[in-house]
Amino acid sequence: MRRTRRHQAGPLTLPGGLMRLGGTGFDEALRQRRPVEFGHTLADHPLLTLEGIADLADALPRDSIIYDTADQALLVPKGGPPRGVLDRPGDVIRHLDENRSWLTLLNIEQHPAYEELMNNCLDEVKPHIAGPGMHMRRRVGFVFVSSPNSTTPAHFDIEHSLIMQMHGRKRLTFGRFETPEAERQEIVRYWDGSHGRIEVLPPEFASFGLTRGVGVYIPPVAPHWVRNGDAVSISVTLTFFTPDTDRESLVQAFNARLRRLHLSPQWPGRSPLVDRGKVAAMRAYALRRHVRRGGKAAKGTPAR
Repeated sequence: MRRTRRHQAGPLTLPGGLMRLGGTGFDEALRQRRPVEFGHTLADHPLLTLEGIADLADALPRDSIIYDTADQALLVPKGGPPRGVLDRPGDVIRHLDENRSWLTLLNIEQHPAYEELMNNCLDEVKPHIAGPGMHMRRRVGFVFVSSPNSTTPAHFDIEHSLIMQMHGRKRLTFGRFETPEAERQEIVRYWDGSHGRIEVLPPEFASFGLTRGVGVYIPPVAPHWVRNGDAVSISVTLTFFTPDTDRESLVQAFNARLRRLHLSPQWPGRSPLVDRGKVAAMRAYALRRHVRRGGKAAKGTPAR
């Protein structure tokens, strides 16, 4: 990781906590996998100013930075935005009001201060995850910064996600797949390399105005798109898996490998025994890769 000037950030947990989930229906929304609005107190955090994020971008490895133009169509079904193309991403971030672009900072937990901040937030979320055997796995954090009036194309993610607005405003809109078959088709495309970018815009069913101090829970496989307001936007997204979404992702990853061999694998959930075998195989494969990489964790790539 490249060095950058040190932030005088002060305490990473503000008085009274960071997340405002009580009374929002968050627990039930998470169980039912439906979006819900909540509050947070992160907007004044020194690590999440535009300058702080610009410094973070320069400190992260270059392949942890996704960059694209701000003027996007709502539907961009093929491929994902480029990563690792900027030599000085911090300079782009400092001039977002002029350069018509948006950037995603991947895996901010690579930086110790941001890892602590992410864990402090998600530790406050943990008590709201109810049910036997339910707990968090694979915590990851991202920062999104974008020019005024930019668009994030329609897509979905496979994790539980909490998007929180720090600066500016944006409109987060959710669609709903019209049929189970349409959803399955898009999930297959995801695992075959679509990065979650969907082919057909689904009917809208919910919309949220994100402003400073406002967050929204984004369920797994919930299609959504974003339009920014007339100011530079800064938001943070924290993601995690639960045991059920973790198992499903491993089965889908195994199935994608079978499809590359021109086979037709069973859909997750149709045979628990077969699913357990696929999960075991993928975990063994991941362990071998982890050992070969010298213990370095693979980086996630959100479709933002």
